[in-house]
Amino acid sequence: MDIRSVNFPKLSKEDCSREQIRKEYLRQQGRVAVKNLEKNGFRAYCPESTDEARQTVLDLVPDSSVIGCGDSHTLFALNLDSPLEEKGCTVIPHTCAVNGNAYDNRTPGFHILGDRKETREILMNYLAADVFMLGANAVTLDGQIINIDGTGNRIAGSIYGSDRIILVAGANKIVKDLGAGLERIRDVAARMNNIKYGNELACNKCGVCMDCRSRERNCNVTSIFHRKPDDADFHVVIIPEELGF
Repeated sequence: MDIRSVNFPKLSKEDCSREQIRKEYLRQQGRVAVKNLEKNGFRAYCPESTDEARQTVLDLVPDSSVIGCGDSHTLFALNLDSPLEEKGCTVIPHTCAVNGNAYDNRTPGFHILGDRKETREILMNYLAADVFMLGANAVTLDGQIINIDGTGNRIAGSIYGSDRIILVAGANKIVKDLGAGLERIRDVAARMNNIKYGNELACNKCGVCMDCRSRERNCNVTSIFHRKPDDADFHVVIIPEELGF
């Protein structure tokens, strides 16, 4: 046979688009995680896109709410500022709800408002807002949620105090189990946060977590939600896209 005479089908970009394959993979991962999050008591959603996720979150926020907002590039990607303002909401971002250490040291990246007493009042309102919104560092396929903080204010706001918790995560945060989640956070998320804040720590230089003792490390406090806390109104939105880090 003269192989040159065979009429092979044309390669189709539409049929083998890596983007489409990756999108479907993330969608499948998201659906599995949502199913198991629901088994663990959470109200969970897997909208089809960032736009649908934005609307899902907005539908969960009552008008005129005070909202505590943890640092999350996934939340930033949803562009919620204007829609929340239209709903009459007041958003307290993490950069305003500084702790005492950030206030005393004028930590870069934080907006220092007022004196120490006023800052404390902002932080208390942030932790007990009507709604608390945050991202996730990792979500396991069996429906558990892991977050690691340098200070702990984001973790504190997610555990108790607010009437409703809304957690958003790109499906790129989904991992096999708790071990894989902790590894992802130490070796990926923490290092990317160091880059964000201009910190050159051992993990960035070596490529893996060295469990350093630097004052600038951002992995000091860990929370694991094995199941929804008792009586918590806890909602998890998994977005089938690569969002946050």
